[in-house]
Amino acid sequence: MKNFIAIVAVIVFSVVTATGVSAEEKGNALAEKGYVGNVGLSVTPCLGLGADITTSHGYSFGNGLWMGGGLGISFTSDYGIFVPVFTEVKYTFMKNDKVSPFLDCRLGCMTDLDKTFMTCTPGFGVDINRFSIFTSASLWTGGMKTFNIGFNWNF
Repeated sequence: MKNFIAIVAVIVFSVVTATGVSAEEKGNALAEKGYVGNVGLSVTPCLGLGADITTSHGYSFGNGLWMGGGLGISFTSDYGIFVPVFTEVKYTFMKNDKVSPFLDCRLGCMTDLDKTFMTCTPGFGVDINRFSIFTSASLWTGGMKTFNIGFNWNF
C-alpha cells in the first residue's frame, strides 16, 4: 500500500509541474472569494470494496483556503452502508494556476445508524480547473484505517 501511495503522489506532482497555466476563464474555484461547493466520488479497497459519494459546501477566502462541511453515503461490501458527516478544510497552493496541488482534512463521523465512529481524514491531490483528483487516509476510532482515491467537481 505504501508503494501505491508513493506512485500516486509522484503522478500527481508530475502533472502539476508539467502544466502551469494561469487560471483565467473558470480556473481554480478556490481563487474566487465566496461560496464553493463540490460533489465527489471515491473508491476504497479497504473494508471490502467500497465507494463514497459526498458533497461539501463552504466558503473560499480567495487565497486558496476553503472551509466548509458536508455529508454523503458510503457503501462497503463487507460492512454495509455508512453516512459520513464532516467539517473540512482545504488549501490549494497555486490558486492562480489551473493546475495546483492541495492538502485537505476532514473531521467528522461515520454512522450506520446503529454505531458511530469518529474519523480524521487527511488527504492530498491536485486541482485541475474545476476538478480535483485526490487520495486520502481515514483514521477511525477503534484503530481502523481506510484509504481512498477519487475525484471532485468543484462549483
